[in-house]
Amino acid sequence: MDFYEQYREDNLKLEMRYPLYRCPAVNTDIVNILVQLSLADNIKKSIIAIDSAMRLAGEVDADNKDETLLATDILSAQFYHYNAEAFDKDAFTLLTQAVMRYNIVKASFDESHDPRLIPEIEAMFVLPFTSIDHPSVIQLIRHSKLYNK
Repeated sequence: MDFYEQYREDNLKLEMRYPLYRCPAVNTDIVNILVQLSLADNIKKSIIAIDSAMRLAGEVDADNKDETLLATDILSAQFYHYNAEAFDKDAFTLLTQAVMRYNIVKASFDESHDPRLIPEIEAMFVLPFTSIDHPSVIQLIRHSKLYNK
């Protein structure tokens, strides 16, 4: 079973355990990038989890706050759980720094709507492991929904 199938199976179990939890759709561009990288499966799964959590956090509103906040909490916990499997201190440090940077850059974007920030926001969690000029990263950036906000 590859990392993405493992991630999906883990989330199906979580959905059965927590009735309000629904795993958000995964960004397939992120998965396509991760397939190409030489990273441990637990790191790849942690990237999917934190990327999904951060994207979902931007969609919280009065109508969906209970379900959405639960999902972001579960996905964030999953991020730490996956990082604890076969712990790689260097990868964990890079990813936690990316989380901090994401929060700063996304807050700046939410205030300014500066499109120059979108590439970094979209690729934040894969950039510690690949170049922003990689063709799959460029595709990820091109598909950003942030350009329409």
